[in-house]
Amino acid sequence: MSLRRLMSTDLPAVAALHRLAFPRAAVSRLGQEAARRYYQSLLSGPHDAVGLGRFDCGQLEGFAFVGVRCIAEIRYVRQHGWFLARTLVTHPWLLLESFIWSRVASGLRMLVQRPRPRVAAAPAEPDATRSYGIQYIAVDPACQGRGVGTQLLVASEEVARQRGYDEIHLSVYLDNTRAIRLYERMGWRRLSPDGIWQGLMSKRLAPVSG
Repeated sequence: MSLRRLMSTDLPAVAALHRLAFPRAAVSRLGQEAARRYYQSLLSGPHDAVGLGRFDCGQLEGFAFVGVRCIAEIRYVRQHGWFLARTLVTHPWLLLESFIWSRVASGLRMLVQRPRPRVAAAPAEPDATRSYGIQYIAVDPACQGRGVGTQLLVASEEVARQRGYDEIHLSVYLDNTRAIRLYERMGWRRLSPDGIWQGLMSKRLAPVSG
């Protein structure tokens, strides 16, 4: 068993596992190619995302993508807008779902937003108060109980720590009690900014030693 950074050639397996782990997600509903393109946007974009995969005999057991989410979704919609539109046209039954409609509306808003002009400047130090996020973490159901999730969490926290962040966050489905127990066991805490917990969690990170 090994854990390494993901490459473009790993993305078909990542897309398949995403659809298995997140069947309710809009990208999953749009199909394998839509999921693959989404993760390709994450890896190729300027948003400092790192993909980590745990493998056993060449088979992907789990993955995590960690980074600053910021413009990942915007880049995905702008790069693949025509593909996504064609997918919806050829799968019209998806448009009957309110959840898909809400994601379509969000995507249209992204398309009409004007990109901010780039300003030349020296590279800035990481903002110690900004939270670095685990965007996705998934484990093959057949591989649960083997420490895959724990290893991916530890590796993701290390990526954030090496980049100078002192906090990391994630969002979890409220009914994913198994994952919630794991996160809390590893020191993550629930965040309820409005007094009602909606799945947001964070963890303070110890600084890099030495």
